[in-house]
Amino acid sequence: MATLSWTSDPVIFAILSVSAAGLILVTTAGISIFRPALGLIFFFVFFAFAWRLCSVLYIGLFGPVFSEQLERHIGPGSAVLPIALAQGLVIVALLWSFREARVCALFAEGAPVMSSRVAGGGFELADAAFWLAGFFVVVLWAELLTSGPIPVFTGMERFDYSRLYGGWLHRLLIEWGPMLAFQLGLFLVAPTFRDHPSDWRFGALFASLILYLFLVGHRFSSFYAYSSFFVIPIGVAILARQTLQQRPLFSAAVVRNITIVGAILCVLVVGAVAYSYMVVRGFEGALLFTKLSQRILVQQGEMWWATFERVFLRDNWNGAHAAYKVFVDPFDPGRNSTMQFLMEEALPHARAHLILDLGSAYTGGWPEILFELGGPVGGFLLVAASAVIFSEFMFLLTRCIVQERFATCFFLTPVLYALMITVVSGMLNSFVQLTFLLKLSVALLVYLAEDRWRGTLPLLPAADSNSHAGLQGSP
Repeated sequence: MATLSWTSDPVIFAILSVSAAGLILVTTAGISIFRPALGLIFFFVFFAFAWRLCSVLYIGLFGPVFSEQLERHIGPGSAVLPIALAQGLVIVALLWSFREARVCALFAEGAPVMSSRVAGGGFELADAAFWLAGFFVVVLWAELLTSGPIPVFTGMERFDYSRLYGGWLHRLLIEWGPMLAFQLGLFLVAPTFRDHPSDWRFGALFASLILYLFLVGHRFSSFYAYSSFFVIPIGVAILARQTLQQRPLFSAAVVRNITIVGAILCVLVVGAVAYSYMVVRGFEGALLFTKLSQRILVQQGEMWWATFERVFLRDNWNGAHAAYKVFVDPFDPGRNSTMQFLMEEALPHARAHLILDLGSAYTGGWPEILFELGGPVGGFLLVAASAVIFSEFMFLLTRCIVQERFATCFFLTPVLYALMITVVSGMLNSFVQLTFLLKLSVALLVYLAEDRWRGTLPLLPAADSNSHAGLQGSP
């Protein structure tokens, strides 16, 4: 196989790499600025894409760079070109699924009159959801205050707390937390689809979860994941108002308060990261700078570089072996088998297994695993297929949120989580597990049942439903 050599013309490769990365970064920034609703809905993906792309570009331009985790030098080279193209395919699929004509057609559909059936009458669905989630949060905090030391005050790693002191509710939160955050965001904005104010009780519950995560030693990754899932329904609500040319979702005062809360969250994240590196791990001076540069600039892109060298430069890939290790015989079937396979390929097996036994794993997985399975050509076909599936699912979820299909949204949440994690970390083994197939089947049955129930409700045309809600021309 003919390979591209950096030494053949480094200037040309540098220009191509910067141009490819710049095009993706400018496109995602443009989407976030000019279509902020999509920026919120896909924040989890866009942020991960941008960080990994910048890391791969850094290694390509300034390499050879030493990778502590791989224990070798990586770069320079043109690895940014295929990953930028893969990310571009996902962005194109998202823009196609959420093209303006299709979004307008979604909001032009008639909608059943549901306010008298699920809210405003004798049964308030939001109240039931609040008391249920509130009970969980209160008991979770009680468990923290009575089960042992609080990690942030004792310098304990979050993994050690979970292993030694974390109770059943703590483990439940760690496993299902982002999905709970999505539900809280959904109920926060659900009243806005009927022209009622946002239900900030759910915002308070979300804030309490973020504070809990800080106290038990979590850092950036947890805050990022929880916040990303929380803002997905908010993005859908903004999309609805922009499409129907209604008044903004939040008033200027609310936006100002949200900005303040966001600033506090950023300070909390920075504080958590600094505390972890400087207090829990004891890094300082040059060592602290080295560790941070590795974490920020190298670790996000190092696994892609390992795959790029094997698949694109040495043509050393085996799709059948990759599929066997990912789907049939992973080191730990209960975890992300993609990263286990990639770590086994990049490291001596004994060292990879030791790291995995400690409960840790490296960053990456997507699109590495797709090229490990399909090679330098078939990998792009797998990327395109997965991008279409992901984008169409997100449009389906958007439709369910807009139409207030609360039961369907609830049962689709695990599927949402699996797809999001796949696009970011390449986790594929969850899709062949019996539990996932059961979740998918239940979600489909609930969708059909809810659709049949909604068919018994009176239907308002789109124009009438907008005026009924009092939204058109609202000040």
